[in-house]
Amino acid sequence: GWSAELGVKQGVRLGEWNGYIDLAAFWTQYHEMIEFNFGVYKPDSVEFPGLEHIGFKALNVGNARITGFETTLVGAGKLYVVPLTIMAGYTYINPIDLNVGGAGDTTENQYLKYRYRHSVKGDIELSPGRFTLGYTIIYNSRMENIDEVFLSPLIGELILPGFPDYWARNNNGYILMNARILYDVADFMNMGLIMRNLTNKEYMGRPGDIRPPRNITFQLTFRF
Repeated sequence: GWSAELGVKQGVRLGEWNGYIDLAAFWTQYHEMIEFNFGVYKPDSVEFPGLEHIGFKALNVGNARITGFETTLVGAGKLYVVPLTIMAGYTYINPIDLNVGGAGDTTENQYLKYRYRHSVKGDIELSPGRFTLGYTIIYNSRMENIDEVFLSPLIGELILPGFPDYWARNNNGYILMNARILYDVADFMNMGLIMRNLTNKEYMGRPGDIRPPRNITFQLTFRF
């Protein structure tokens, strides 16, 4: 395969604010791309497959093309007298299986599995005195293509009971929110609370893989 990327990075200054804007477009082409595919894979020495022969296997899916672009904005300045840093980014990808596209195929069939078309991430951080306050928001659009076996009313129910209906209702994209509060106790030590998935959003990274619920971690860091 081969890949190419073209980008531009421009510094920005507005009063006491400094930052940059980064724009990039990319194109990747694969020949005999390898992806994990779910199915029944029994060895030749076994006549009838069993549950131990069901799972993912790395297979050549053929030729593929992944194109897209991303943009990032980073800035640092002050909100009145409080130092403030912001970051925002957006990524669009269009990963296509070039071997799909015959009669009966749809655009969704062409889309490579387990990928999000749109992704957004934003972060804001305030630093009043010894405190650091941060907030992050992450958005991923719906997963447009997964292994069809999981969506089968019969086989899908056997593998993951209830999954076909769950996926139909909940595959709409998701938003995650994280927050952090840090305090510099001394020059060599700080402590803080790291809060992930603030809204306790239920979402999956892939079929059957429900991601962690709301989590609050106390952190103590020493610098030597």
